[in-house]
Amino acid sequence: MGITMLHPSQLYAQNFEITLDAADDATLYESSQGNIANSKGQYIFIGKTNNGDLRRSLLRFDLGTEIPADAIIDSVLLLISMNKTQNAAQDLHIYPVLGAWFEGSSDASANEGKGTSATNGDPTWTYRVYPDTLWNNEGGDIGEELLFEGSIQGSGTYTLKGTDNFITLFNQWRNGSMPNHGVMLIGNEDSQNRSSKRFASAQFSGSANRPSLTVYGTYNNSTNNEEEAKLQKKTFSLAPNYPNPFNPSTNIGFTLAQAERIELTVYNQLGMPIQKLLQEHRNAGTHTIQFDAANLPSGLYFYQLKTSNGILTRSMALIK
Repeated sequence: MGITMLHPSQLYAQNFEITLDAADDATLYESSQGNIANSKGQYIFIGKTNNGDLRRSLLRFDLGTEIPADAIIDSVLLLISMNKTQNAAQDLHIYPVLGAWFEGSSDASANEGKGTSATNGDPTWTYRVYPDTLWNNEGGDIGEELLFEGSIQGSGTYTLKGTDNFITLFNQWRNGSMPNHGVMLIGNEDSQNRSSKRFASAQFSGSANRPSLTVYGTYNNSTNNEEEAKLQKKTFSLAPNYPNPFNPSTNIGFTLAQAERIELTVYNQLGMPIQKLLQEHRNAGTHTIQFDAANLPSGLYFYQLKTSNGILTRSMALIK
């Protein structure tokens, strides 16, 4: 009598719940000169100020390697905590950002409502990367697809469910078919009254109040065993470059759990490859390579690591 042995991953589907912390955020303050910013403050803002000026917020999450490439995403929840508000309830709408931006070094003081002077690399109302790269539209370039929406009123924590549009975009971020430029938070901008609202940022002192995404899904048959899922998280990682911003060189580090052939490529803001740093077989372990940008102009660049287990991408800013 023959016996057929099945691998454990063929026996059942493993559900998962993974929380992703915000990697970058910033507030855009309406300004004709586009020289007001706040990237490293404890708060982000939406809505209209006492003077009638608008504020919007950028938010981006690092997807990392925690979610297997072939996992099926069922739903995504955005957690965001409001700690200061004006006037009645209003709708919060969140849209995809269409241009690359970088979290700069500006840090507004006190309640941060007025922002501070923009520093090199900041996103502002008119600049994606201050002071060299403009948005196509003042207030930032956004898509039409609604990713999250909800009514917000008093202080507290709000949980918004991602639309089908967001799950589609999230999967495109994961498979590399769309660059992850994050999302834009927009409040009530038509109100004649004050409508500003303040939320905890990724730098907020209380970690439980910082923005986060909770992703619910199911591991595919090839990765649905719990032990396999844990192993996949450890297959490779791509570290933030240092220093960042940089001029003219920076160090890029990555870790491999196994020896394999890899590619490490640098792209410009348009997604065009400008330099292939590595295309070779590398042993397991941690590796570091230096990227020299002496002949390149200031701006935002991306570096991407491609292995047999997937693709990881991070951003970096060259400021001369």
